[in-house]
Amino acid sequence: MTRYSRHEHALLRGSTEHYLDARLYDHEYQRRRVDVNFYRRQAREGGREILELGCGTGRVLVPLVRDGHRVVGLDRSQNMLRRCAERVTRLPASVRERALLVRADFRRFALGRRWPLILCPFNAMMHLYNREDVYRFLECVRDHLAPGGRFCFDVLNPDLRWLTRDPHRRWSRTRFKDPVSGRSYYYSTNHTYDAATQIAWIRIYYDEIEAPAGRLPRSRVVELTHRQFFPEELLALLDHAGFRVERRDGGFDGEPFTAEADSQVCTCSMRD
Repeated sequence: MTRYSRHEHALLRGSTEHYLDARLYDHEYQRRRVDVNFYRRQAREGGREILELGCGTGRVLVPLVRDGHRVVGLDRSQNMLRRCAERVTRLPASVRERALLVRADFRRFALGRRWPLILCPFNAMMHLYNREDVYRFLECVRDHLAPGGRFCFDVLNPDLRWLTRDPHRRWSRTRFKDPVSGRSYYYSTNHTYDAATQIAWIRIYYDEIEAPAGRLPRSRVVELTHRQFFPEELLALLDHAGFRVERRDGGFDGEPFTAEADSQVCTCSMRD
C-alpha cells in the first residue's frame, strides 16, 4: 500500500478531484473553444499523427480526429477517459478508428514510437509540482517526439494580483444547473497561494440553491492545485531539457507575450 505524506495527499486531491465528475467538467468548459482552434491549426501545419498528453474528455481530441488526424490520447483519470471514449464512440466508424486512448501518468510512460506533433493543452502541465515532475515529463516528451517534430502546450502566465487575492472571500460566483441532476447551484472559488512551492491551492465551491423536500441544501468543495510557471523559469526548464522554444505567444490567436498576457502558449522543438 502506497503511503503519502499529508502534503502529497493534498496534491493528489488537487490533481484528481476536479476530474472525477467528467460530465460536469464538460459542462463547465463547453464554451472554451479558442484553444481548440489553436491546436487544430497546429495539426494542420504538419500533425497527421498526434500524441495528446492530458486528453481529458476529448475536448481537443475529438475535433482533431474529425479533422482527419490520428490521435493517441493519454490521461491518468479513468473517469475522464471513460467520458472521452463515450464521445469517440458516437463518431462515425471511419472517424473513431483514428482515436486511441491510453491510461497512463504523463510523467512516466513508454509507448514505443514517436510522433511529429505532441500536444499538452489546457494547463495540464500545471499539475507538475516540482522540478523532478517537470523533467520526468519533458523526458517522456523528448523520447516520443519524432526528429523535426513539434511540442505545443499552454500554461497560465502567473498573475500576482490574482494569486494574492483574499483567500477568505469567494470569487467568480455563477449560477448554473447540473447537467445530470438538473439541480441549480452557485459556483464560486477562492484559493491560497504558497509562494515557496509556487502552488495555488484552489477551492471550487458548489452550493445547492434549493434542496428536495425534507433536507437542507448541500454544499461541496472540490480541490484543484496548479503549479505556477514564471516566464523565465519556464524557458530555463525547457532549455535544460533540450528544447528550443520556437515561439511563445500570450494567447491562442498569436497575441504577443507580455507581462499582462493570460497564458504562455508555446511551440517547441528539440535542439540539434
